[in-house]
This record gives sequence, structure tokens and C-alpha cells, in this order.
Amino acid sequence: MGTEFNDALTSQYDYRGLRDAFAPPAMYQAFLDVEKAVALAQGELGMIPIASAKVVAEHCRYEYLEMDRLDTSYRTTRHPLMPLINELVRLCGPQHGGYVHWGITTQNVIQTGLLLLAKRAQAVLDGLLADILRHLGRHARTHAKTVMAGRTHYRHAVPITFGFKVAVWIDEFLQASDRLREAEKRAFVVITGGAVGCFSALGRQGPAFQSRVAALLGMGEMAIPSRAIRTHMCEYVNALSLTASICHKIAEEVYQSSSEEYGELHEGRIEGTIGSSTMPQKINPILCYGIIANSNKLYSCAGMLMATAHRPFESDGSANQMFEDGLAEVISAISEILVRTELLARDLYVSTERMRANLDLSHGAIFGEFAMMRLGETLGKHRGHELVHDAAMAAAAGNAPFLDELAQLPGGQALRAEIENRLETGSTGGICAEYALHFGSLVHDLAAGTMPTVEQRNINAYLKAAR
Repeated sequence: MGTEFNDALTSQYDYRGLRDAFAPPAMYQAFLDVEKAVALAQGELGMIPIASAKVVAEHCRYEYLEMDRLDTSYRTTRHPLMPLINELVRLCGPQHGGYVHWGITTQNVIQTGLLLLAKRAQAVLDGLLADILRHLGRHARTHAKTVMAGRTHYRHAVPITFGFKVAVWIDEFLQASDRLREAEKRAFVVITGGAVGCFSALGRQGPAFQSRVAALLGMGEMAIPSRAIRTHMCEYVNALSLTASICHKIAEEVYQSSSEEYGELHEGRIEGTIGSSTMPQKINPILCYGIIANSNKLYSCAGMLMATAHRPFESDGSANQMFEDGLAEVISAISEILVRTELLARDLYVSTERMRANLDLSHGAIFGEFAMMRLGETLGKHRGHELVHDAAMAAAAGNAPFLDELAQLPGGQALRAEIENRLETGSTGGICAEYALHFGSLVHDLAAGTMPTVEQRNINAYLKAAR
């Protein structure tokens, strides 16, 4: 379906301005912001007349541009930046226009400008991540003791709580935040090295000039401003892709868990939503499949950029175009993912009854590890494993229910009673509730940019305090 059709479907979502992050007005202004910083820095350092620097800076405003003139110039020059440079020269007049774009090259402005836009967008994405974590923290605390089946390889493993599952998601997002913060230090950087990155037009003043441009834009700077270095952008995109993979994982679990066979988790339902034109009973997990689809789109962008980063020599137009177009696509995809994930986490419906009913489907066999460890106290863990395995296989073959088979083992009657008590009281064993409460508390009042540290996430201090 076309973009306009999909836009209509998602009109209910709050994108917080992200859909306009790389729109033409924002892009032109970002390029002008770079040109403004360049002029001001060069004026301060005496590289161009201070009066000219001020005039150039004053005219670096999108609303001053004559778009018809720009469009005509693009058709004539077929160059990505010269029309904007020519327009800025015209606005500044003959006395000062000659100092526009002094000693830098096209990719310096475009790459720096696009990374500036990405930095601005990332501030909004950080806010979405903080909101997602707060929602998950609420679920973790609420369901710290909500018992459900833990599953490995799509099969019942051991009992857990839903709060523990959510605590795992929280830790993954906190790790993702760590990766993004590290990647941002290297990704959101100024490049003003000129033709090939060695300041061939500006000489020894070049590095000081670049440092000042970076300070004016609130960005970092490249140690060697080479146009051939692209790995720092790949690192950032890969960090976003790993963030998306967490959203993807959650969406897949909710997608599957909302089926009638599971019935454990559901997207929050919006009054009037229709799932099918043919089957009126259907309410489809539209947030989930939007997250899944856009995650796969983002993965492909990351792979495309990785496959292009190696282009040889000091610059390559094909690689430039891939990265310039790709960065906008990346921000678009991660925006679609995080906006939907925030809504999914906020309104997620949890069926505690179905979780408990599904736990009981194994008729106690889900406590196999518990039974093995209890038997292992007298018989050894290996022998305990053999006996419980045989009991489980006999039950699966239809001989007798698992707990009946277990009761025939040495000490089995007491073991059976203990498991029945655990089933009755909803006890899981382990420290599921502790993890849920700990991680839920960590993100309770979270604000963007204030993520808990790795040391704070360690549960040992929490366990000592809870004694």
C-alpha cells in the first residue's frame, strides 16, 4: 500500500515531530546552520572578515530562501548543494557573498548537516525510549508475582512471572541506551576538512576552525575529517538496529501470545478498530506487525550501509549518496518502531488468568527442574535428571499424569505434595519477583538522558537491602 494510505492509518500516532525530521525545511535549515557556524568560526579566527561572517550568519535562515529560484538552479546545476550556496551568496550581496562556504566542500556541509538532524531526532527518540521504559517498569512492578510459563524453544521450561519477563526487556533497553550513548559520541561529529580531509584550503588553522564549528553546533568532531570514514555512522545505525531488535522481539511475543491458543497478551484495544473486512470478529495486532515490518526495513538499511562503507580512495559519490539517503530512511524506520512500541507498552493488556491456565497445561511437569534438584539432594543431580526425565516421558506417552509418575519415585509423595502446593500458591522459585521489582523501580521515574548505570542495575545491592 502507498505511503499516503499508510499515513492515514497511522494518523492517530504521535510522532513528536519525527516525521518532519528530514523534511526539506529541516534539511535546508540544517545545511544553513552548518554554513552559519562555519562563517562565525572563520570570522572569530580571522580567516574571513568579521563583518562578512556576521552578514553570512544573519542570512542563514530557511525563510529567506526563494524556493522557485532554488528549484530552477537544481535543474540547471544538477548539484546537491551549489544552488543553496548560490542563493546564500545572492542574499549576502557582492561585498560579503564571496566568503560563503569558505575553504570547505559539499560533503562537509551535507554530512555534518544530516548528522545534526540525526542528533536532533535522537533527542526525541531518547524521550520515546524513556517513556517505553517507564511503561515497562509499571508492568514489571504490577506483575512481579504474576505466574506464567517460562518457555525455551517454544516449549514449557520453568515457571516465571510476567514481571520477570518484562525486567528482561527493561535490561535489554538499558543496554541499548548504553550502546547508543557510546555510538553518538563518535557519530554526531562535524567534518570540515575540505576536499579530501587534510584542510588543503585552510592549512594549520583548520583543526582549530573545526573545533569551533563543532562547539557552535553542539557536536563532536572527527579527529581526521576524512570523507572516506563512514564506520562511525555504521556504528550508530547498528546501535539503532539492535534497539529495534528488542522492540521486534516484544512485538513477536505479543503477536503470538495474543492468538486464541495463548491468549496471554493483547494490544490495547481502540474503540471502533476493525480487523478484517471479511471476518468481523477479528481484532488484529496492528502495532505489532508495524514494529516487525519496520524493524526488518531498518535491518536492511544497516546492511546496505555496512556493505557500502568500504568504498575506496578519499571519497566516493555512490557511497555518499547511499549514506545520505540511508540516514533519513534509518531515522524514519526507527521512529515508526519506537512510536508503536511506546503505544504497545503503554496499553498492553495482560491476561493473568490465561497465563495461569497455560502454566497448568503441563500438569506439573513444568516443575521438572525443581523435582530434579530435590531428588539430587539425596541421589545426585544426574540420577535425579534421569528419573524425572523418565517420569515426564511416561506421562507424555499417556501412562499417567506427571505428578502420579513422580509420586512413584523415592520420596516422590512428598515431592508431589510440594509441587501441588507451589501450583496452588503460584510460587515460581528463583528470584523472578525480585528482578521484576528491582528493574521496575530503576525506571519508575525515568527521564530521557538519566538511564541507570550498569552498577545500579546489578541486583546484589537490592537483594542485600531486601533481607
